[in-house]
Amino acid sequence: MLALIAMAGLALDTAHVLLNKSRLQNALDAAALAGAKSLALFASTGTATTDASANFALNVAQYPELKRANLSLTTEFSTTLKPFTPGAAGPYVRASIAAFTTQMSLVAVLGINSMNVAGSAVAGPSPALTTACNIVPVVMCSTKAAGPPLYGYTQDQVVGLNQTAGNAGTIGPGNYGLLALGGSGANNVKNNLAGSYGSCASIGPAGVPTEPGVAAGPVSDGINTRFNQYKAGLTAAQYPPDTINSAAHQTSPSLQGTGLSVTYNGQPATASNINFNYSNYTALQQAGSYDTQPLPSGTAASGRRILAVPLGDCTGLAAGSSNVVINGFACVFLLQQLGLGAGASTIYGQIISGCDANGQVGPAGGAGGAVGPFKIELYKSATSPDS
Repeated sequence: MLALIAMAGLALDTAHVLLNKSRLQNALDAAALAGAKSLALFASTGTATTDASANFALNVAQYPELKRANLSLTTEFSTTLKPFTPGAAGPYVRASIAAFTTQMSLVAVLGINSMNVAGSAVAGPSPALTTACNIVPVVMCSTKAAGPPLYGYTQDQVVGLNQTAGNAGTIGPGNYGLLALGGSGANNVKNNLAGSYGSCASIGPAGVPTEPGVAAGPVSDGINTRFNQYKAGLTAAQYPPDTINSAAHQTSPSLQGTGLSVTYNGQPATASNINFNYSNYTALQQAGSYDTQPLPSGTAASGRRILAVPLGDCTGLAAGSSNVVINGFACVFLLQQLGLGAGASTIYGQIISGCDANGQVGPAGGAGGAVGPFKIELYKSATSPDS
C-alpha cells in the first residue's frame, strides 16, 4: 500500500509542481516584458520595477496558491544580454523568484513535505526590425550608398525635413515624402500621422506606395495631436498627446537651405546646443514631471513624440503616385509642433538610437542593441531552463 501511495504521489505531486512552475514562469515572462517595455518608454528603472511588479501581481492573482505564497519579485537590469550582469541600467530586464514552496500531498509518506520552485525571465529590445509597423506615413529621403544603419543620417543629428511633392529638383536627403499606408488621401495621411497606423513597411525592393502631392495641412494636424493641439475632427480620446508637450519643452530651430542645414541661435543645431533635446525629455520622464498626466488616470501617453520613420531611396521619384524602396528605418524625436511660423510643413527632429515598435526582425536574429526601431521580446534566462 505504501508503494502504491508513493507511486500515485509522485505522479500527482510532480504534476502539481510542474503546474505551479508553468504558472510562475508565465507570470515572470509577463513581468519581464512589462518592465522592459516600461524602461524603453520612460527610461526609468524605478518605473520599470514598479510596472514589472504590478504586472506580476496581476498574473499571480489568478492562482490562489501562488497568491497565498506572498511572492516577492526581484527585478534587475543589465546593459548586456550574455552575460546578464545586474547593474543600475538596462535595457535588459530580468524578473525572478528565488524560491516558491509547493506543499506535497501523497509523497509526504516518503518524508517529502514540500518542494521549492524558482524561475526567472529576461526581456529587452530585439535586433533592428526589417519589417516595422507603428510607422508614420513619411519617408525620409536617404542615400543608399552611405549604407546601414542610417543611410547618410547620424545618431543625434538634428534635421529639418522639408515636404516634397516628388519632383527631381527637390528630392534628396533632408526632404520627405508621404506614404499611402493602408489607404490613400489626405485624411488617411492625417489619421496615420496622428497615430492610426494602417500598415507596415519592409526593407527591400518591393517598395511602398507614395501619396502624391503636398498635404501640409493634414501633416500639421496629425503631428500636432502629439503636442496636445487638435483640429480637423481629431480628439485626445482617439489620439492622446505626449505627456511632455508644452511650448516650454520644445525647440524652435530654423532652416538654412536644405533640411540638413538646421541652425539654432545662429549656430548649426546639434543635440547638445539646442534648448530642449531628447536627453531633456527622458530626464523629465524619469522624474515623472509631466505637462499632461499619463493614462489611465490622465489623458496623455508617453513616447508620442518619438516616430519610427522609413528611410527611402528617393532617386528617380516623380510627382504622382509611385513606389519608394525602403533602405532602413530611423527613430526621430519631434523637437517641436508644426505650424510655428515659416516652414509650417517642416518636421524638426533629433535622430535617436532606438524606439519601441511592432514588426519582425531579420533571419539572423541575435541580441538587440542595433540602431533603429525594435520590439520588446523575451530571451533565454541562464538561471531558468524553462524560460
